Amino acid sequence: MILHEGKFLAMHKSEIKENWLELPGGRMEFGESAEETVIREVSEETGLTIKPVKLLDTWNSVKEDYQITGIIYSCIIEKGEVRLSAEHDRYEWLNADATEIDKLHKVFREKMVNWDWNKLL
Repeated sequence: MILHEGKFLAMHKSEIKENWLELPGGRMEFGESAEETVIREVSEETGLTIKPVKLLDTWNSVKEDYQITGIIYSCIIEKGEVRLSAEHDRYEWLNADATEIDKLHKVFREKMVNWDWNKLL
């Protein structure tokens, strides 16, 4: 979760027909720490150099033949401007509170609805 000026970055995957957004991130490579993964994935997907600040939450998505566990860090921008990779076709800066989480995929919404947003800023 990249926080900047009271907002957070949400992105839409190019291959998804539904209109929901997700937080930037991706799969861990062998030997990486969780922090190294988020730094690399955010750079690849957004062009931003970020710094993970705090572990916020985890999420799970169970499919028929696999399961994904995600880790959500609050991050700050160290440098750069958002530029999309081919993986995403658009992005939005959403209010860093619960008012716009309905735009996010349910794996994020289900966790974020219970957050104390005042502690994030």
